[in-house]
Amino acid sequence: MKAYLIPGWGEDLKDRNYKSVLDIYGAAGYDPKFVTIDWNYKTIDDWVKEVKNKILKKDLENSLLSGFSFGAITSLVLAAEYANPKKLLLFSLSPYFSEDIPYLKGWWLKAIGRKRVQNFKALPMSPLASHIKCPTLIFAGSKEGKQLEKRAREANRKIKKSKLILLDGVKHDIAAPKYVEAIREELAKI
Repeated sequence: MKAYLIPGWGEDLKDRNYKSVLDIYGAAGYDPKFVTIDWNYKTIDDWVKEVKNKILKKDLENSLLSGFSFGAITSLVLAAEYANPKKLLLFSLSPYFSEDIPYLKGWWLKAIGRKRVQNFKALPMSPLASHIKCPTLIFAGSKEGKQLEKRAREANRKIKKSKLILLDGVKHDIAAPKYVEAIREELAKI
């Protein structure tokens, strides 16, 4: 089974130690695939469309799909609207859904740009979550901010077959040793 990993906003394979996660997938018997995204001047709608153009629906339906941060949002939307994978792993699910926007810091919104903010304002989490039917692991670090933890907890409540893994002392970094070890441990259980 293939295991797809979508990185965080503006990142590719060399920006973080995404290779450690891909190695975990390989050691667990998956065929790891890193999904590159053209993040520049694009929105969540564009990112989802780009992945749809790269990966056939039947391949996603028979895979493990995962993403970090904005890649987690992209993975969640793909799983809800395009192809429900066998397993879904959401690493540090960014709090950029319509329900989150009013609570985000001004500099966060400014950093991602007006076009993306408008697109996220039209993206409600609750209806998406109700369409996810596969086992889902949701990871969040305790030092990623209150809004991200709130988003992770709500996603866990709304996605039926989900489990929340809170990582004590971990920041927004999928390559942190505690994060990598938690991925290894939890992947062995599902």
